Amino acid sequence: MEDFKGSNLSPMEKRVLKELDIDARQGISSIGSKLKISKQAVTYHIEKMKKKGFIKEFLTYYDTNKLGYTFYNIVIKLKYTTKDNLNNVIGKLKAIPNVVWVSTFRGEWQMIVSILAKDVGEFSFYLEEVLSSLKGNMLDYHFFIVLSASQLGYKKLHSKVAEKHDSRVKHSKISKEDMVVFSDNDLKVLGILANNAQMSIVDIAKNTGLTIEKARYSLKKMEAEKVIQGYKPLVDVAKLGYLWNIMFLRLKSSSEAEKKKMIDFLEGMHEVCYVVRCVGNCNLMIDIHTKTLDELEEIKDKISNEFSKIIAYERTVQVVNEYKCTYFPGSLGN
Repeated sequence: MEDFKGSNLSPMEKRVLKELDIDARQGISSIGSKLKISKQAVTYHIEKMKKKGFIKEFLTYYDTNKLGYTFYNIVIKLKYTTKDNLNNVIGKLKAIPNVVWVSTFRGEWQMIVSILAKDVGEFSFYLEEVLSSLKGNMLDYHFFIVLSASQLGYKKLHSKVAEKHDSRVKHSKISKEDMVVFSDNDLKVLGILANNAQMSIVDIAKNTGLTIEKARYSLKKMEAEKVIQGYKPLVDVAKLGYLWNIMFLRLKSSSEAEKKKMIDFLEGMHEVCYVVRCVGNCNLMIDIHTKTLDELEEIKDKISNEFSKIIAYERTVQVVNEYKCTYFPGSLGN
């Protein structure tokens, strides 16, 4: 428990949260059996972590490429503004259907907004909505297109020693032949499950107007087609006692082998929880969880020492607040 000293996360809460990070949709009985506690105790610890703010919600991770969508990330420099005005801007951004991630930063940029779009034309449409929402509050912005991503789980919950499970969630470019054909029922299930990963099949059916059999069929189909990549809690990293740092790297011209070596190296670091490969103003976006800024500097040194020949520049920001996170574009199915 040394990793979570001062976080108010009890030893049993940590063990329950670790199981949820492996698979948030696994049954309460399954978690209880693994941890040798009752179902009631598991439920108690989950509800307690939600009440204390450790768990914000439960996300279903989709392979957005199989949905036919691509991530476009926009980093923004803001003018100085009041808290009320910033909250008003964030409210407008959250209301845009295909804006799927909104967070504020401390550093060179003050905000990131992620858009899921089918193509450049659709991205341009939603970008205009984002810029309109920021009117009068923005100094500058840059955007980059996500090519692939690996969500590596909340590694601080797991042992540094390699464990049997693999909690990674990967998104990579696919061909048209790999695209999945969705029925209206499939989209209803995907939509309701996006930010309610623990919802029972009975409640999914009730909320979508489907029969239990049809809801279960669509769910199993999406899992089999690997559209659904995993189920995880959305955790407040700060409440775990960590700084959530995001490093943006631009790379020099380099071979695919060099890039793969670097990504493999990053994915293997215990402090790295997300690795995103991009094209545009940024080539790699890396989530790093550290206890202190000194620890962050040590991580940066390790990366720089190993790959200084291919790193053109690095910028690192610290996440202050996360306001919206989902993997399902709001316009899909409408």
